[in-house]
Amino acid sequence: MKVLNFMIEKYIFHITFAILILILIRFRIIIANSFNIMDHPDNCRKMHLSPIPSVGGLIILPYIFGSLIEMNLASLISTKLLSIWLFLLFVFFSVGLIDDIKHLGAKTKTFLLLILLFLVLPLDQQLLIKALQFQDLSYVIILNQGALFFTIFCIYFFYNALNFSDGANGITSGLCIYWIIALILISGTTNTLYFSILISLFLILMLNLQNKIFIGNSGANFLSILFSLIFIQMFNAKQIFFDQIVLLLFLPSMDLVRIVIERLLNGKSPSKADRNHFHHLLCGVVHSKYVFIPYLIFAIMPYFLKTLYLKSYVIISFSIVAYFIILFFLKNKNA
Repeated sequence: MKVLNFMIEKYIFHITFAILILILIRFRIIIANSFNIMDHPDNCRKMHLSPIPSVGGLIILPYIFGSLIEMNLASLISTKLLSIWLFLLFVFFSVGLIDDIKHLGAKTKTFLLLILLFLVLPLDQQLLIKALQFQDLSYVIILNQGALFFTIFCIYFFYNALNFSDGANGITSGLCIYWIIALILISGTTNTLYFSILISLFLILMLNLQNKIFIGNSGANFLSILFSLIFIQMFNAKQIFFDQIVLLLFLPSMDLVRIVIERLLNGKSPSKADRNHFHHLLCGVVHSKYVFIPYLIFAIMPYFLKTLYLKSYVIISFSIVAYFIILFFLKNKNA
């Protein structure tokens, strides 16, 4: 009977928030106009034909917050850790929302987020990456006093990688759906948070592919810190290894490194927007409506190869070579 009541409560919880998301989606234009976050085309980087509400972050936030609070009530996450998670999620989301409204400069966003991480992460040792453990290498890299700096670097790197990938419909939400499914398979566990991420992002993805909603900077920021915390939690619980994370995040991470280096070599600011991202180049050979499909296939491939029992360092080396071969082909097609 207890198990049955537990299952009923879970169903009610998810159905309630799914209905809430549908209501928010129904009023997405009113919400976007209220917050002044309609994304208008500029015939340069933003090629959509009419204004689109960038309210994806606003829509998924209540569901994720609700799932975290529910996990706390079920004693699956401590009150202290819950408070830190909610605070980090809210601030990252708020910075993104302000960016959607006011278009903050890159230096301002970087300063705000780095200061936040420096102040908050030391509050709980569970939030720090203290040593790097690999699945296919026998030695461990102890970080000692560098743990805080390395953790902040990883979060900031992932924040930029996810934001850089947010330039074509279906990519950001598709990547996050892929990651959460992969994490469920790797850990062999599920919880309320994972289901809330899957349900909310699937609903957003369906509308995003129809050009009816954008995830927005608020959504990309929110998802970047959410997945950073999930990866750190799983890594510290020894449910995932560092090289596995590298394989999961390979494509957006590799594209970030390549774009930043190219901009610096060309005397441009690393934060200066352009149409040189991997998904932009794919648009030269695939209709923009379907560009998320090959992008996600390329993103999934490195970890898929890992499931064939290949060594991580072999897959990473192969993936780097494959990335630049594909990049060379795409650039020639776009020339």
